[in-house]
Amino acid sequence: MRLASSETSTGEPGVAPRRDELLSAIDHLVSRAATHGQKFALLVLNLQEFREFNIHFGHQQGDFLLCEVVRCIQEVLRPDDRVFHIGGDEFAVLLSDLKAVQVVPLAMERILDAVESGKYLAEGIPAVSLRAGGAIFPDHAGSRDELLCAADNALYAARKSRRRYSIYDSSLHAQNQQRIQMRKDLAASLEKDRLLFHYQPQIDLRERRIKGCEALIRWPHETQGWINPEIFIAAAEESALIEDLTFWSLNVVLREWAQLAEDMPGNSIAINLSAALLNSREIVDMVERALNIWNLPPASLTLEVTESAMMSDPQAALDTLNALNELHINLSIDDFGTGYSSLAYMKHLPTQELKIDKSFVMNMMNNPKDQSIVQSVIDLAHNLNMRVVAEGIENQATLDLLVDMGCDTGQGYFISRPLPLEGAKAFLSAYPSGAMDKS
Repeated sequence: MRLASSETSTGEPGVAPRRDELLSAIDHLVSRAATHGQKFALLVLNLQEFREFNIHFGHQQGDFLLCEVVRCIQEVLRPDDRVFHIGGDEFAVLLSDLKAVQVVPLAMERILDAVESGKYLAEGIPAVSLRAGGAIFPDHAGSRDELLCAADNALYAARKSRRRYSIYDSSLHAQNQQRIQMRKDLAASLEKDRLLFHYQPQIDLRERRIKGCEALIRWPHETQGWINPEIFIAAAEESALIEDLTFWSLNVVLREWAQLAEDMPGNSIAINLSAALLNSREIVDMVERALNIWNLPPASLTLEVTESAMMSDPQAALDTLNALNELHINLSIDDFGTGYSSLAYMKHLPTQELKIDKSFVMNMMNNPKDQSIVQSVIDLAHNLNMRVVAEGIENQATLDLLVDMGCDTGQGYFISRPLPLEGAKAFLSAYPSGAMDKS
């Protein structure tokens, strides 16, 4: 790849954000629309995996890529249409004087095809991809700010659904308002300590003794009842609220684990780590502070990280995991088998544990392929000096087969469902003399 240039082929600065120019251009088109009744469209585009590109090729080449994307988009636009680099990995396009709104999706496809095909990019640049969202003035908005919000909502919808592009409709506005309200409600509940944790016991499968628990967050909403954790955690991850939620969670879990584990030294409590924080060193400080506050040894905490979370930015994830490993806490790969991590990447991970996704465990008594996958994962983990936890144990036969396979630890409804704090205390104090919870 040739060296990056600090300017585009037209001699204009290639990577300096031009958001102010975009805002001025939108204001001009809004004014023209009011005077002449002309429609126009705003497209916002996100360059996928740009951070990984920077890590692999360096920031100079990253700047060059931004220049090339701008130039490439301009190649397929009409003379009066404009493209802007508005910061980081984001771009905007203004399609002026629309004769028909049907032109907008066609223009978006033409832009995406041009960039992703590499036809107009400089030689040596690897394949790149974009996501795009579009909104039309005045159909979707009555002001500049409303238009920007509508286009951003459309881009969010495209990214969430993994579509190439999305065009704004009224349902997106309603969904956006719901997300905003959920974040407000979550922040209020967090401030008032209305969230709580349930604990699902994990046992040593051979010795049939308690090994620890997994902490699972719960939110009893005042008017909507129990909210699915996947929904409200995703809402928190869209803002800095995820940092407050994570630090609050670490403190609550470690405080309650100090009570639960009084008579079980050496056991650990597992908690899931948000993908949004895996690429930030902030989580390292959070963990260290929480352990110090509750005076617990690092080995009493296990952080679970999913494959997909690690692969969103592999190098940044590896750096964070290495920093967490220096604290001497336990690190676990969660939901193994459902993501896209490679063996080449796995061998560099400082993880001590691997959790087999419950979809394989629950089906393996009736599906020989799932059984083979489970056995292969156990063997792989042990060859990499990692412990293995099997999720989704729902009957005695599955538990016995996992023991025969050499699996180390298990959890599931056959052992115990997730329990509130007092229920977990009772279960842990009674086990193994008490019966397994099969209800």
